[in-house]
Amino acid sequence: MRNNNWNLIWGIIGVIIIIMTFVNNTTSKNLFGFEVNTWIYRGIWTLISIVSLLGYFKKRETK
Repeated sequence: MRNNNWNLIWGIIGVIIIIMTFVNNTTSKNLFGFEVNTWIYRGIWTLISIVSLLGYFKKRETK
């Protein structure tokens, strides 16, 4: 149950971060101390969000 809620929280946080990168309109972001292109940063957070939300919905269906 707790793990299920964490998946939902990470999914929502990821979506918010992705939206904020479009609002702030910067060309690069820092990720673990490295400067990366904004599109790569968005791609990483998109992957995190999708995996988390799919895990949430998959566990919710089996309940």
